[in-house]
Amino acid sequence: MFFKASKFFLHATVFNVAIVTLSTLFPFIVGKYVWFRTSIDLALIAFLLGLVFSSEEGSAYLERMKKLFKTPIGITVTVFAAAFVIAGFFGIDPSFSFWSNFERGEGGFQMLHLATFFVLLATLFTKEKDWQKFFWYFMIAAALVILYGVGASLKFVDAETTMRISDGVPTKELTGKGGPYYQIFQNFIGSAFSDPGFRFAGSIGNPAYTATYLLFAFFFALYLLIWSKRPFRSLRSWVIIGFVVLFFSFFILAATRGAFLGFAAGTGAGMVYLIATNKKLRPWLIALAILMCVVLGTLIRFKDSSFVQGLPFGRIFDISFTTETFEDRAIMWSIAWDAFKERPVFGYGPENFIFAFDRHFNPKYFVPDEGFGAWFDRAHSFVFDYLAETGLVGFLSYLGVFVAAFWHLLRRKSNIAAGEEKPETHKHRSTKHLLEKVILIAIPVGHLVQGLVLFEVLVIYMSIFIFFAFLAYKFALPADDLEIEKNEKKYA
Repeated sequence: MFFKASKFFLHATVFNVAIVTLSTLFPFIVGKYVWFRTSIDLALIAFLLGLVFSSEEGSAYLERMKKLFKTPIGITVTVFAAAFVIAGFFGIDPSFSFWSNFERGEGGFQMLHLATFFVLLATLFTKEKDWQKFFWYFMIAAALVILYGVGASLKFVDAETTMRISDGVPTKELTGKGGPYYQIFQNFIGSAFSDPGFRFAGSIGNPAYTATYLLFAFFFALYLLIWSKRPFRSLRSWVIIGFVVLFFSFFILAATRGAFLGFAAGTGAGMVYLIATNKKLRPWLIALAILMCVVLGTLIRFKDSSFVQGLPFGRIFDISFTTETFEDRAIMWSIAWDAFKERPVFGYGPENFIFAFDRHFNPKYFVPDEGFGAWFDRAHSFVFDYLAETGLVGFLSYLGVFVAAFWHLLRRKSNIAAGEEKPETHKHRSTKHLLEKVILIAIPVGHLVQGLVLFEVLVIYMSIFIFFAFLAYKFALPADDLEIEKNEKKYA
């Protein structure tokens, strides 16, 4: 009973992405981390009660947890979480490093919850059906993210507006009145699809994070499609295909260059693996890869053409080292590098980049026409954020998790998925395992590439920790612990 309750709260965690709290100063942030932490705390309490009151079942789960901490992925995640927290105590403001603030909600306290999340997922989800069910909840949560953004746009369909002159520029504003769409969605925060330069943000509130989050949802949906009982022949598989199309469509509408490059890099890495392991399809795959590179290169080359500019997602092809956002990031990275050189071991401490920004401030950020100018509490790159805030110890421990992940992916055989009604031919199952590897290789590559120009937040941390826990199940731990299954039936 207690372990089932713990699983229930783990399922609940993924729905934090759909929460928007208008009553807080930061509506897209506060409710999410409160929901996430509360769900994790309740899952942990239920798990500990299970260990106390369900001795046989608890012993089996405890043994599985011990095995987890002996695996490369389990060791590296633990080391990273510990390094992250310890760096805070050696930083400029240990209290801020641990508790963060109302706006961000990150820091050591959040990292401890993420590490607990990882351990509970890898320990309690012992069978393929556990993970497939969890991925379904993840997809439903991602769909809610999209529905919120659609609702926010619909309120403009029949909203009453008025024109106001601000600094000589006419601005359209809502009057607070409107038709049925406006009445239903008036409290939804977002912009209209028809707005110039529209980028989809959903209930996450930031298009960059929405795009990266939907990238995870897209790949998790593909995984479910691969292991569906009758791909392309059952209602279930077509529902999954619908989710795949939905997630990719709104990923594109988020128009985030970093996430797009991550998707391209992840897809490319998956294709390289497929080319290396499938001689029969190698010529066709190479031709497809060349075609994709030509199309992508052409769109980037002619990014200023009326055709590309007219695309709703044309922004993602504006990739160069001269864009304003890249130039701003380059300055921040130089500040972060100076901070790292000053404190190379544990850095300034998590959440303390603002102190490094102050100390190594670059006058290029001073813009008289805009008041003081830009002000940053992040370096906007996982490389420079971890170097500046957690030093070499934190940065290398973070990379170590991905080294372990790729070790599992490239050196180990995955567990056999147990979601089939009847045995498959060896050829059919081998094909599924091959496609599974392609997806699981694409995820970390895509994440690392997009992270070169973006920092981590809860919705991204949660997604990558889910991936790490899934790898532990798939490659490091037994897929179906018979003792656990026996006791689950006993106590059901």
